[in-house]
Amino acid sequence: MLTELNNPIFKPLTDKIALVTGASSGIGKITARELAHLGAHVVMVCRNAEKAAETRKEIIAQTGNENITLLVADLALMQEVKRCAAEFSARFPKLDILVNNVGMMPGKRTLTAEGFEISWATNHLAPFLLTNLVIDKMVAAESARIVNVSSEAHRLGDICFQDMNSPKKYNAFTAYCDSKLANIMFTYELSRRLEFTNITANVLHPGMVATKFGHEHTGSLKYLFLLARPFMISPEQGARTSLYLAASPEVEDLSGYYFSKMKPIKSAEITYNPNISHRLWTLSEIQTGFQF
Repeated sequence: MLTELNNPIFKPLTDKIALVTGASSGIGKITARELAHLGAHVVMVCRNAEKAAETRKEIIAQTGNENITLLVADLALMQEVKRCAAEFSARFPKLDILVNNVGMMPGKRTLTAEGFEISWATNHLAPFLLTNLVIDKMVAAESARIVNVSSEAHRLGDICFQDMNSPKKYNAFTAYCDSKLANIMFTYELSRRLEFTNITANVLHPGMVATKFGHEHTGSLKYLFLLARPFMISPEQGARTSLYLAASPEVEDLSGYYFSKMKPIKSAEITYNPNISHRLWTLSEIQTGFQF
């Protein structure tokens, strides 16, 4: 296990409730497993019920912690996010740790049933909406942490406010970069809004992780992933920073930072512009139908 209890950078999470999205595979699965190993009651949000149930059994066997709850939801759909948040709120009195881990890069341009480009919906709108819908449960905790998973790919992103869903010149990697940029700007704005509360919000780059991410791609992107694979890190290595931000006493008072390899680093210059972040927040409220 990554989170041995005698490791001083982690602390026991007994009596803590942690919610992890995208928890049935990759770094989300490792994050859920390690939080369970530290004693937390882990709520796994997954799209595939059968795969999630198998992962739950595996985590219980590995950690001995049976306090693992499954919530099944397709986070590409805002109605599903709302249902998931409502189900969580009905079943749990508080939320100590929220890890917005779910992420995807589609093989081709796809719109959700609600009309949003799917990577924008899954990677940005879902964590924006879910976080805001469970924020009251985090206020109810003694102290709470929000951990958002972004990527160094954000440096290639842009927020095209006038043309969010345009099919013109669509590129899956560009759309992914845009959503990862939005993750960081959302986190910084969220941290500002939560400044005088018991909640911290930080964002991270996990590294280039060897998972099935991007396996649907064809053409140049497929070959790019194949070429990069020998240089990728394991899901266990990729989950380290998520776990550090979720469970280390070293960062319990830090908020509004971008981390890589368990250290704060500078994100792209545009992410520090509060005017653009505020504009993104307003757009996200409109798109999700939620007002802070």
